[in-house]
Amino acid sequence: MRTVTAADIYKFQWPSKPTISPDGQHVVYEKTVVRKKTDDYETQLWLSDAQGQTRRVLTSTGTRNISPVWSPDSRTIAFLSNRAFGTQLWLLSLDGGEARQVSRFCQGISSISWAPDGKTIYGIVPVAQGATVEVYDAEVTAKEANERIDQENRQWVNGPKRFDRLYYKLDAAGLQKALVRQIVAIDTETGLHTQITDGPFDISEPTVSPTGQHIAFVANPNQNEQQAFGGQIYRVAIDGGDVELLYKGLRVSYLSYSPDAKKLAFVASNIDHKEMFVLPAGGGAPVCLSNDFPDTLTDLAFTDMRSLRYTPVPKWSDDSRYVFALSTRQGKNEIVRFSTEDRNSPAVTVIGGERTIFHFSYDGKETVAIAYSTVQHPGKIASVKLSQAAEVVRKLRSPKEEFSTEYEAIFPEIEVRLDDCNDELLAELTVSLPEAFSYTSEDGWQIQGFVLKPANLKPGEKYPVLLDIHGGPHSMFGYTFFHQMQLFAANGYAVVYTNPRGSSGFGAEFTHSVHGDYGGKDMADILNGLDEAAKRYDFIDRERVAINGLSYGGFMVNWLVTHTDQFFAAVSEGCISNWISMYGTSDIGPDFLDMEFLGMTDLETLWKFSPLAYVQNVKTPLLLLHSDDDLRCPLEQAEQFYTHLKKQGGEVELLRIPHSSHGVLQNGIPSLRQARLEAMFEFINARLPVSKEQASLANEK
Repeated sequence: MRTVTAADIYKFQWPSKPTISPDGQHVVYEKTVVRKKTDDYETQLWLSDAQGQTRRVLTSTGTRNISPVWSPDSRTIAFLSNRAFGTQLWLLSLDGGEARQVSRFCQGISSISWAPDGKTIYGIVPVAQGATVEVYDAEVTAKEANERIDQENRQWVNGPKRFDRLYYKLDAAGLQKALVRQIVAIDTETGLHTQITDGPFDISEPTVSPTGQHIAFVANPNQNEQQAFGGQIYRVAIDGGDVELLYKGLRVSYLSYSPDAKKLAFVASNIDHKEMFVLPAGGGAPVCLSNDFPDTLTDLAFTDMRSLRYTPVPKWSDDSRYVFALSTRQGKNEIVRFSTEDRNSPAVTVIGGERTIFHFSYDGKETVAIAYSTVQHPGKIASVKLSQAAEVVRKLRSPKEEFSTEYEAIFPEIEVRLDDCNDELLAELTVSLPEAFSYTSEDGWQIQGFVLKPANLKPGEKYPVLLDIHGGPHSMFGYTFFHQMQLFAANGYAVVYTNPRGSSGFGAEFTHSVHGDYGGKDMADILNGLDEAAKRYDFIDRERVAINGLSYGGFMVNWLVTHTDQFFAAVSEGCISNWISMYGTSDIGPDFLDMEFLGMTDLETLWKFSPLAYVQNVKTPLLLLHSDDDLRCPLEQAEQFYTHLKKQGGEVELLRIPHSSHGVLQNGIPSLRQARLEAMFEFINARLPVSKEQASLANEK
């Protein structure tokens, strides 16, 4: 057995998006691995029977085979692949034979779904404003199409760009072309398409009515609002025509029709805490199903073990009585069932325990397929039977109520493993296990914390500490594998990490409490957690603590080193140092800051909360680690802090990661992810002071 290394990035396997067939007999899922020779990733589709008796790879051509969708008769899988002509729609029959290309769209396709009759597939295709969908002519070869794509990309990168929208760029996607995403219908036999919508704004999350008469979707007609934060609900007839507004109010995402076609389920929020609603299919007043449910809906776990990340839409039972969704709760992701008929029936958690479920699908009857991670395992696929599931009612807790630190077993107890991802690697690794604790912070609020022990812990010895801070701030640390933390534990560090106020999974009041108070009680929560961990665990050396954080965590690192000098080293990644420039340069700046600062985005307020305003106080050695192509927290955030620290003689380094976005933690170029981890550890470990015990022994000698 050995401990974790940074080079293990090349050995991890990331399963995702298990999709169960309508007849409940098979599950198709994505499996992503690193290609070391080309320093990139490859995603192929795998198929397992629901009993876990057989599994086989379905695709081998192309490097990105994703988004599998079953035909209504469970005999054909539609999926997206980059094997030819960019990203196109392909069909694969379970009866045998090769996959068949169906589309030839010049701008590619996404968000595919089948019509109920199995003869049509709907999808989203980018279209030039005022134009129609472009397709490659029949005589154009794949080679010629790829050459055209490369040429157009070069022209776009090297040419001037003119924008008239407030939001014109997106992290990991770059500057946005003057295209709008529209719905198309594709004949599965002929490949002929029909453009269903032609409006001036982007469409997302289309869902087809089980009657085959309408397509509902989410869109935001206001060009000065960020689509990533949700939109309004519309529908259109399957043969096109006028678009009809069904709901305008809270910001909507994750939309699906009930099997009886009478309702639409959706997740919505006005700020951060997401609720479950149902809406009459023809429009009207929505009903909130989660009024008494304490947790937020979606996957908000913070980890470096997600390659392709999806949030599943609400899933319905075949009788349309129940809707299922993914929830975030106290470091765990669970599957929750809501009744759409009995308003006195509480929401119940049916699948949960100490793990983070990050995707699931449901056959509408009995079988659920899930993808999840635990603190010991990066990711696996399993199927469970709802007849064996528990029904746990989660209750709203007061912020002053302690968390239970007792182990909560995974439930239901019986599940069928459908994959073998990571098992061979884990058989050779020593994985450190965290312990959870609850502690009292400001206002008497109880905060959840974790301690990851050093891998080779020896009783009676003291170990240095890495204090880790998650991003968001509305995400959470939890019961999931984290490569970065395991690396530090493998090298003799204890890792302390907490969920300070502002984190998700602890109720709406807890999540919203950070608004307008960045660097206030949230900072106190983090420091109080460090102090509490040192009291509880005698192996923690409180005198030797380093700190790191990403995104909001990077802001908090910058804030802490401008307000305290108790850390021997700090790493601030993808950080925020100046909220004034962040407002104007981030891809989501105005919308996000208006929300986080409760509309108080005047220059005086933004500067007051900016670490740069206090940069003269920094005494801690600091590594600013930032991706060159980060559009969420742009590179200038690190550059400003670096320049001012250098000018005043501070000990600071700037590490720029090329060809990388804000999401480098999860999907960056593998060699750069390894280099990132090694640089973080090297910077911190090189500044590690000797312990009091070591100093005493040295003096005796």
